[in-house]
Amino acid sequence: MNPAAFIHTDKVSLGYRESDEATEDYFLHCHNFYEVYFFLDGDVDYLVEGRQYKPTPNSLLLLSPHEFHGVKINGGKTYKRFSIHFHPDILSLERRSFLLSAFPAFEKQSSRRIYYEQVDRYRIPCYFEALEDCALKNEALRDALLPVCVEALLAQIVSMGDACESAPSLTGAPDTVTRIIWYLNQHLKENITLDQLSERFFISKHHLNKVFRKATGTTVFDYLLHKRITAAQQLLITGYSAQEAASQAGFGDYSSFYRAYTRINGHSPLRDRGVLPSLDTGRDAGLMDVWLKE
Repeated sequence: MNPAAFIHTDKVSLGYRESDEATEDYFLHCHNFYEVYFFLDGDVDYLVEGRQYKPTPNSLLLLSPHEFHGVKINGGKTYKRFSIHFHPDILSLERRSFLLSAFPAFEKQSSRRIYYEQVDRYRIPCYFEALEDCALKNEALRDALLPVCVEALLAQIVSMGDACESAPSLTGAPDTVTRIIWYLNQHLKENITLDQLSERFFISKHHLNKVFRKATGTTVFDYLLHKRITAAQQLLITGYSAQEAASQAGFGDYSSFYRAYTRINGHSPLRDRGVLPSLDTGRDAGLMDVWLKE
């Protein structure tokens, strides 16, 4: 892979990375766009909604919008990966729904997998080579080819998913935590307490906090906060007022919403109202450093 083959537009970010620097913790976050990670080598762990993945050479990880995730680099072996982040409106309207079916929604407990190994059997590396070649073209030709190359990659991933019927390889999150995470995603707008969760899932508050942090790398309320902020941002983008977005996303108090939104996104919620989705605006732009580390 060529490190110079880098693209960053308002709809797509594409790049290759190598790193020998280990990280102690996961940098957990969520956002409003799609991600595809193609792992070439290294020793890393990925957390996605409380499930742990241990990527192997020639493996692929798919991340949908609003999914809480992070990576930890263990070191000892050079970490190599190719990644692409994109907003769905780069895809043609008539094929968008079909192509995005490659990304199962966690909230719907889809049986579709998000992690694939030995993807070279399905010629996935060839599609990343095409994207790499596209990145090295002159800007006009690159911009014309880019949507075609992204759609071709996603179409092949859909085809691969159809051919792979066995369950994905998972380690980590106990079933109880998986059910708690699913419940939280279904009830983001509601007032959720540890007492309520403890009673519903027949687990003490202390043990709940312990197993949740072990599985996800964060607390129940930090998880809820990031999910609600991401949901509010999406509502703002579609034209909701800040007060409406706060209420719809599950915040009972606007001032606490404003403070949390500003702290996490680096700017006030008013800035995002009615703004077209873009990787160059707001928190998405601030996450560029994160993508380069993932």
